[in-house]
Amino acid sequence: MDPTALVAALRRHPVTTGVAVVAVLLAVTARIAHAEPDFPHHPPVAWFALALVVAATLLAERTLGPLRTVLIGAGAPLVAVGVTSLAVTVGVAVGEAHAQAASGEPLFAPSAVATALLAAVSASMPPARRRRVRAVLWTVVLTLVLFAGHGSDTARALATLAGTAAGALVVRRASRPAPTAPRADRTVVTEPRPVVVATLVALGTGTLVTLVVPDPDGVLSPFADAMSDRATVLVGVLLVGAACLVRRGRRTGIVLAAGLLVTLSAVLADVFLIEPLQDGFVQWQGLTTDQVEWQVTLLGAWAVPAAVLLAIVVLRGRLVRARFTASATCPETYLGMLREGDAGSLGHMGTWQGNATWTHPDGLGAVAYRVHGDVALTVSDPACAAADRAEVVAAFARACERNGWVPAFTSVHEPVRAILAAEGWASFPVGVESVLDVTTFDLRGKKRQDLRTASNRADREGLRDEWTTLAALDADRRAQVEAICTRWAADRRLPEMGFTLGGFHELDDPDVRLLLAVTAEGRVTAVTSWLPIHEHGTLTGYTLDVMRRGEDGMPGVMEFLIARTALRAREAGLATISLSGTPLAPHADAGSWVARGSALVARALEPVYGFRSLQRFKEKFGAAHEPLWLVVPSALQAPRVARALTTAYVPGLRPKHLWALRQAHVGAGSSRVGARR
Repeated sequence: MDPTALVAALRRHPVTTGVAVVAVLLAVTARIAHAEPDFPHHPPVAWFALALVVAATLLAERTLGPLRTVLIGAGAPLVAVGVTSLAVTVGVAVGEAHAQAASGEPLFAPSAVATALLAAVSASMPPARRRRVRAVLWTVVLTLVLFAGHGSDTARALATLAGTAAGALVVRRASRPAPTAPRADRTVVTEPRPVVVATLVALGTGTLVTLVVPDPDGVLSPFADAMSDRATVLVGVLLVGAACLVRRGRRTGIVLAAGLLVTLSAVLADVFLIEPLQDGFVQWQGLTTDQVEWQVTLLGAWAVPAAVLLAIVVLRGRLVRARFTASATCPETYLGMLREGDAGSLGHMGTWQGNATWTHPDGLGAVAYRVHGDVALTVSDPACAAADRAEVVAAFARACERNGWVPAFTSVHEPVRAILAAEGWASFPVGVESVLDVTTFDLRGKKRQDLRTASNRADREGLRDEWTTLAALDADRRAQVEAICTRWAADRRLPEMGFTLGGFHELDDPDVRLLLAVTAEGRVTAVTSWLPIHEHGTLTGYTLDVMRRGEDGMPGVMEFLIARTALRAREAGLATISLSGTPLAPHADAGSWVARGSALVARALEPVYGFRSLQRFKEKFGAAHEPLWLVVPSALQAPRVARALTTAYVPGLRPKHLWALRQAHVGAGSSRVGARR
């Protein structure tokens, strides 16, 4: 790294620089090794906590500024330690057992600075990301309070609370949204699954924590006293595993969690309730405050897993991932919203077989989608008015969460991406749509030479364009169209792609128009299909879907058909035609690493699907390029969504097809070598 740039970066972040220097000095002198009271004999934990302090300070300084970072980073832990010290003093005076155990313990831990700063910074995050960060933060903090139970754990929790309050005060985008925010931002819906998952994680990790912290004194620390160390490890690991399964809506996770909690409740009840009663150790009169508190703690240690078990049993129907059932036919309500709303140029693809339709409870709009695994893939933009788009998108995401699905908005345009990006969602480029303004389109100019050549050749050879529908064709013409479409698919080394790429079946729709290339003898040599684009009840254009050429099709026949469609649309008073999206096409707005990844996949599939060749073909028409996005709640979910997309687009993909892809690359390489020779 350039030393000048490094110095400039250090000057921009003076607080982080100072904290980092102190951290290095402490690490070098080994004074930090025992700084975390919960883990005094585990130096790596202390080093991790110190690294977290440096990272949180950097994040806070960039978000809140140096002064606020210092005030919150120093003030919140100091206030928390002071309040905790006062509480311990009062507790000792009245004979409270936990206070007596905490007396004399160190109350400050470096991690309290990190949690306070992270809590403050979370106020500046988009709502979805803010909820995730705070959920993780409070799960960790409260787990240590309930299981380790040291004074430093209480101080850390209070510091986190103080940081949350400070962030809400100093950051404009705090808990309360602006008055102009859409209704989706003002509606808070708490689903049971995240709460249950967090509870299971807390029970599992807390059980493991009791094995490594000295003298655990939390109200749930008796968990470990009732089991051997091996059993404690097994229960903790299985509870965390059950939480992961429940998070994905798996019935196995619910059964596993219920079985563990039944066993845990039975063991704890036997050790802390039944045996003491049988041995006469339980007394109900003449108890001191300390003894009463201990009795309540033991009862709580038994009651907590029992309560969680009861909650899981009651909520089991809402925790299991919903089954997906595709609609047999497209509902009339969706068709109406598609025509009256603004679903964009790809909206009609939502009517295809294999999709299902979700409708907003208030009838504001609808979303076409399909589920693969536990991922709900939308079919481009929602069918609704532009003013209702934010509410419809947010409501669909909540519906997916209730069903145990990960919502993935696929091939959406910039307005939808902007709505979700403001909520903290991650976006990835998946292609480029070519949109042609037909009001200014003609065949003049040097750039349209290929189009004029194709049109003139068609006229010389007696080739005509025929604008029709599949239902209007006679049996012979229909058979010719089907033969061209199916022969093209049979020639591919990989299965024909689907989802948002139509085939012959999608032509059988009264709203889909066909433009055929027909010879003077009446033989069909090329097929294009065009999906309608509606906006506020008006037909505004068409989107190209199927594009197939027969074996005897004239070179340039596709240029001829698309150019004639543009001219027809202009004569009909329409505004645009879309040449549809090109998957994995270069994306001007993409980050460098994302762009490189897309280019790598495009090169791998080029010999079979020809995405790059398709994009070069579309550039002949002078169309404008509009980016298409994949938007998901978190970048961490991108691998799951990628698998679902692969299944959706290429449902019949098998290992033999990957071998065919390799052979295609070998053949393409040989062809290039032969051409150079």
